[in-house]
Amino acid sequence: MMVNDKNNEPAKSIFVANVKGGVGKSTLSIMLARSLAKLMPPQNITVIDTDLQRTATEFLTVSNPEINVEFLPITPAFENTNISLVQQFIKQNEFKTGHVVIVDTPAGSSQRLWNLVAEGYCVLIPTTLSNADLLPTENFIRSMDKVKARYSKSLPHLVVCPNKIPFGQKDFSLMAERLKNHDVVIGPALRDLASVRHFYNGRTESWEKKSDGNAKNDFEKFGSFVQKYVLNGKLDKIYNEKNVEENIIPFGKVKN
Repeated sequence: MMVNDKNNEPAKSIFVANVKGGVGKSTLSIMLARSLAKLMPPQNITVIDTDLQRTATEFLTVSNPEINVEFLPITPAFENTNISLVQQFIKQNEFKTGHVVIVDTPAGSSQRLWNLVAEGYCVLIPTTLSNADLLPTENFIRSMDKVKARYSKSLPHLVVCPNKIPFGQKDFSLMAERLKNHDVVIGPALRDLASVRHFYNGRTESWEKKSDGNAKNDFEKFGSFVQKYVLNGKLDKIYNEKNVEENIIPFGKVKN
């Protein structure tokens, strides 16, 4: 796949966030960075790992050393300092065309962290289809909606990412119906594949050996989706069009 090194779009900040733990935030952050590294110069990608578990840091520093990785854990002891550092880092990258900053966030309900997330360009919100994950996910989306409404903001774009989806699941109309009153779009689904779970041992060679075509295709499709709709500004164009109902259809009826 050819790397596009002529992207003149303004720098984008993408937060991978959800108050719920275990929904795949670190997995999505890692695989998105790896997928984008095939579509754009990897040196233009920065991953900020704010999760104390260091999953993204440990994996990417081995698998993709050409991607910039910063470890700034947001915990009660370091919250104020490291949130300020993340803010500063994002602002420094605002004027670098063709760059993207991916922020892997921890689970929890830190209001200052969510205020920071609301300052981003896009929020990727992974969730399974289970009610145990969808309910807190909806609450998180509702809080983001309120912030956007309070300040009359169109950003950040909120993209729900169906994750750990049963193999063969193609109909997401129930999720679309449940989220129809929120200002969100639904991205391509990521299936619940054993090869994805293997990567959690932190050894990149295990992922490469055990992953199959389905897992790689899912993440490549997701990377292409983010490049087209987020990095290249397609979401901005959709939101600026007048016929809102038509704009929702491509996302509300996702088929994979």
